[in-house]
Amino acid sequence: MKTVKTAIVIAALTAVTALASCGSDSEPKETQMPSESPETSEKPTIDPSITENTIDAVITLTSGEEIDLELYPDAAPETVANFVKNVQEGFYSGTIFHRAEKGFVIQAGGYDAQFKPKSVSETVEGEFEENGIENDISHVRGVISMARPLSSMDGASTQFFIVLEDSTYLDGQYAAFGRVTGGMDVVDEIGNADLMEDPPAGLTNVPEETFEIESITIVSGDEDTNSTAEPESSEENKGEI
Repeated sequence: MKTVKTAIVIAALTAVTALASCGSDSEPKETQMPSESPETSEKPTIDPSITENTIDAVITLTSGEEIDLELYPDAAPETVANFVKNVQEGFYSGTIFHRAEKGFVIQAGGYDAQFKPKSVSETVEGEFEENGIENDISHVRGVISMARPLSSMDGASTQFFIVLEDSTYLDGQYAAFGRVTGGMDVVDEIGNADLMEDPPAGLTNVPEETFEIESITIVSGDEDTNSTAEPESSEENKGEI
């Protein structure tokens, strides 16, 4: 029994370690991340008080497929504001889902279709318990959260991940800020993609097929969504989960 418990603890710690920034000072692990619970839901349970104030967004891929998002500024105000700012500045157009870990997460926001790193200089305060900030959104299926370097609680900037299966051991360590409300079939398609046998240096679990983001659009719940300014690129904050 002690051996089994030890194995479970090691598996959970491995999963958390692997949520480091791609290209950060901690290399991502080539390990399929376990889910703490086999139970999954298309619409994860969210505290109703969190959903009273929402911002709706749509990720549109170059294939025409869409992923609908509902963001929760009451739960993670700085994280949502940072994501909306990146969206308004057109940062995500031309970026790809560069990581697809079956049964765990898909990740985007750090590389273009030629695998050239893309980032900005600004980072955001980590809104999660280990950083002293309450965040009641649990990392269950369909939740969107910010990736960050392991070395920095406040190092998240552009990269985000969407949870494929309940991974509640991530709670308190990463800033969840919304959930998928439509298009989970697209998320699952990316998550189940065949992977490159020889991925670009520094990356793991890279889909063979290119899943490129044409745009992310704020469709309701936020004012001043017409900014088209180009973000300043930076090499300081490369990749995140």
